[in-house]
Amino acid sequence: MTFVFKSGARYRMPVVFGPAPGPRQHPEGRMWTREEAGTMSAEWMKVAYRTDAAKLGALLPPGFSLRGDPIVSVSCAWFKNLYWLAGRGYGILAVDFPVTYQGKTERHDGAFCPVLWEGQPEAITTGREELGFSKLYADFTEIVRDKERGSAACQASWFGHTFFEIELNEMVEEVAPDRKLPGSGGGAQLYYKYMPSTSPGGCDGADLAYVTTAAPLPGTAVRAQNINFDEFEFRKWNAKGSLRWTRATFEQMPLSFHVVNGMSDLPILEFVDAEMVAFSGPGIGISMNGMRAIEPA
Repeated sequence: MTFVFKSGARYRMPVVFGPAPGPRQHPEGRMWTREEAGTMSAEWMKVAYRTDAAKLGALLPPGFSLRGDPIVSVSCAWFKNLYWLAGRGYGILAVDFPVTYQGKTERHDGAFCPVLWEGQPEAITTGREELGFSKLYADFTEIVRDKERGSAACQASWFGHTFFEIELNEMVEEVAPDRKLPGSGGGAQLYYKYMPSTSPGGCDGADLAYVTTAAPLPGTAVRAQNINFDEFEFRKWNAKGSLRWTRATFEQMPLSFHVVNGMSDLPILEFVDAEMVAFSGPGIGISMNGMRAIEPA
C-alpha cells in the first residue's frame, strides 16, 4: 500500500510522513485552538524612505505598477512565544512599497513585498510554500531598547556579514494608537509566488508564478481569515529613524548577495517616516490563514 493524501489537510515536502505541522496546522492535522495558541508578543520597528522611481519599478513582477510616491517601508521585528514553535521566536526583516496590481479579473491597490528575511528556517519553509512569500534566512540581534534615550536598534546578518542596520531615536508614545502593523499602509498586501520547473538546465520556466494576497475577492463582503488585532494589547511610538543596507560579495552571501545589493542600489533620498509598535495577544491572531492566489492576466 502506498502513501495516501488525506483530504482537507495541509502538506509540505516530505509529504509521505503525513500532514505538516505549522502555524496553520496542529500536529494532529487540524487547526490550532485559541487555547493551544496561548499568548504571543512582538516588537516591530519601521523606517520609510523616498527612493528613485525608475529603480524601484525595476523590482516589479508582471502586472504591477508603482502607485503614488516611490516610498520604501522597511520593518525589523521580533516575534516571541509562538505556539507553533513550542514557545520559541525569531526576527523578521520585511520590505514593501505601494503598488497597483492588475490580474485577469482583479485589480488591487496595495503594497508589494519583494523580499523578507526571517531568523527561523521553519518560518521560511512554511511561508514560502503555503503563503507564497519570498522569504530568505538571516541572523538577527534582539531589538535593543533604551527607554531613557528613547531609542531602539536592530541588525540582520548572514554568517557574520551584517547587511542591514536600523535605528530609531526620539521615540514618543501615542496615547490612543491605531491597531495595525507598520508598513506602506492601505490596501492589499501582495506577494509574488514563483516555483521553478524542474528540468535539465533549469531553464524551462516556472511550475507556477502568480500573486498571492489575503484581500477578499472583489464583490465579497467577508474578509478571509487574516491577522486580527482586535483583542491585542497595542502600543505605538512615533520616532525619527534611519537605516543602512551594506552591499555583499558572493563570498559573504553566496546565494543572496544579489538581493541585498538590489536593495542597497535603491538610493535613500529622504527618510520620511519612522515608528515602532509593541503588541501581545492570542497567538492564533497572527496566523495568516486566508492567503489565496490571484489569476494572472
